[in-house]
Amino acid sequence: MLSISIVTYQLDVELFHKLLDSLYASINQLLIDADSITIKIIDNGNQEQLLSDVCSDFENNNVNLEIISGLKNIGYGRAHNLGILTSNAEFHLILNPDVVLDLESLSEGISYLSKHEDVCAVTPLCRDDKGDIQYLAKCYPTVLDLILRGLAPKKIQSHFRDRLSRYESREIINQNSAGKVDLISGCFMLCRTDFLKKIGGFDERYFLYFEDFALSMEMQKYGALHFLPSMKIIHYGGDTAKKGLRHIGLFISSSIKFFNQYGWKLL
Repeated sequence: MLSISIVTYQLDVELFHKLLDSLYASINQLLIDADSITIKIIDNGNQEQLLSDVCSDFENNNVNLEIISGLKNIGYGRAHNLGILTSNAEFHLILNPDVVLDLESLSEGISYLSKHEDVCAVTPLCRDDKGDIQYLAKCYPTVLDLILRGLAPKKIQSHFRDRLSRYESREIINQNSAGKVDLISGCFMLCRTDFLKKIGGFDERYFLYFEDFALSMEMQKYGALHFLPSMKIIHYGGDTAKKGLRHIGLFISSSIKFFNQYGWKLL
């Protein structure tokens, strides 16, 4: 019925425990046997013992949970593919370790996909830990959009409010109703597994950043991507510019790969 992949690197134990608490609570709302659900945690940070200690608190939930370690850091998309390409479930959830799910998130998402066969993936209404909306859905970016959104300080962003609002699909998200979007974030993507497997999962040429945009572009060959406000999460991540020069370098190199693959738009 459902498979889930989570890629970890530098584990925040407290936050990861919150994720698993919320994930199992959301699973319990599904009217299916727990043993039809598989969770694969792919360890990109060589933290097998730490992961095992945290996951031991959840061993009695009848969910098939597996930790895949010993890989070093093989990249975000390639790691998720270990869960995607081996899945036999109808639906697959691509999930970040810094997310907390609403109780009804999974039931709402799976119900929506079951009723809308033309939709191949859904993205949730997302808030940060302060309660502010994070705009996960995006329009196809220009180079200027990415510089402003990913690297510019808030003061500069404020002068481009209308432009960023359009890029972040705010008109759709602020209406609080389901609707079609162009690109969705990899922190939480609930997808039809058969379409994920048809495109070969994530493009493994992307080590980090833009693999979710590339996946979105490929998934749209088979169906629509929708924003679903009744599927709610809290996301504690984001803000590339604050993560240091290495992350900025990865962001830039991956954006170049994306534009070379799908077409450049400067302004």
